[in-house]
Amino acid sequence: MNPFVPKKLPFDDLNLLYFMNELIEANKNIARYQEILNSSKISWDILINPLLLQEAVQSTKIEGTQVTIDEVLESELENNKEKDDNVTEVLNYYKALVFGEDSLKRLPLGTRIFKKLHEILMSDNVRGKNKSPGEFRRIQNFIGPTGCTVKTATFVPPEPQLVDDYISNLEKYMNDRDDAIDPLIKIAIIHAQFETIHPFLDGNGRIGRILIPLYLYDVSLIDAPNFFISDTLEKDKFRYYKMLNDTRLNNKWNEWIKFFIESINEQAKKNINVLKIINNNYEESIETARKLVKNNKIIDIVEMMYRVPIFNVNKMAELTGIQSQTCRKYLNVLESNNVIFSDGKSRGKTYYNYTLLENLR
Repeated sequence: MNPFVPKKLPFDDLNLLYFMNELIEANKNIARYQEILNSSKISWDILINPLLLQEAVQSTKIEGTQVTIDEVLESELENNKEKDDNVTEVLNYYKALVFGEDSLKRLPLGTRIFKKLHEILMSDNVRGKNKSPGEFRRIQNFIGPTGCTVKTATFVPPEPQLVDDYISNLEKYMNDRDDAIDPLIKIAIIHAQFETIHPFLDGNGRIGRILIPLYLYDVSLIDAPNFFISDTLEKDKFRYYKMLNDTRLNNKWNEWIKFFIESINEQAKKNINVLKIINNNYEESIETARKLVKNNKIIDIVEMMYRVPIFNVNKMAELTGIQSQTCRKYLNVLESNNVIFSDGKSRGKTYYNYTLLENLR
């Protein structure tokens, strides 16, 4: 199979009517999601942590990394233990997302951010650590089943000497604010074009999915890069791959955009339901805790167990600034009344806020 030669952006042959109903519905539900998020009883800086971790787990899962959000959170309590490579991959994705949000305060979305995201993703001796972290590829790559060759690959991206030119074209397209194209249409095209260029030797899928919330945040469709669709894409990953490949081999861009917007809409509806449940659970946890402990410090503890739903006494003391002895006393009360649960160890006990975890898994 010969290297693919993509079309440059923008495209002028899209059929907006083909996905207009889906587009209207998706925009409505994203706005509703944002509204619920902004009016949430839980402040955003508390809720962002578990949602980011959930996205990190789901996006790396698409690439075959098998790890749960419980395992990632538990690993964070084991400061002296070397982390499993799968856990490290998820944590790197999380760090890249956080970096991406911060970098948009001073940089346009483009090459410098792409490369730094990739460098973070490939750090700490993870899979792909030797595949030029933070640098665009200088050799030909290809995509296909394990063991395939360039001749039997399902897709061969553009030749390496063309990568800079195609990325430059993509940068110009994504930062053009005067084209009047709906952001959801643009991010569908941006994501697919990035995956088609495949500028890195490894990690392209994860970087491409990080770009989704970063772009929607950059164009102010959302108030923070807090809308992730890896959960939905992971459930339909083979359809996701097929639809992507059809844009290359069969020029089915309208079909791809419709699929992508449907995925966004499905995720938005799921997010709305999950946020409602989490908010209700949070209020119930606060109410129960206040009845059990007549001290406002218990509110700080409940807030932090919604930020980090797996924790120990030391972690809770660090997050709240409350003395360890007091934390232990209050956590024991919450555990005795089934607000939280523990692993039952006599020393170094780990606590679980299953009320939140069951909505993140």
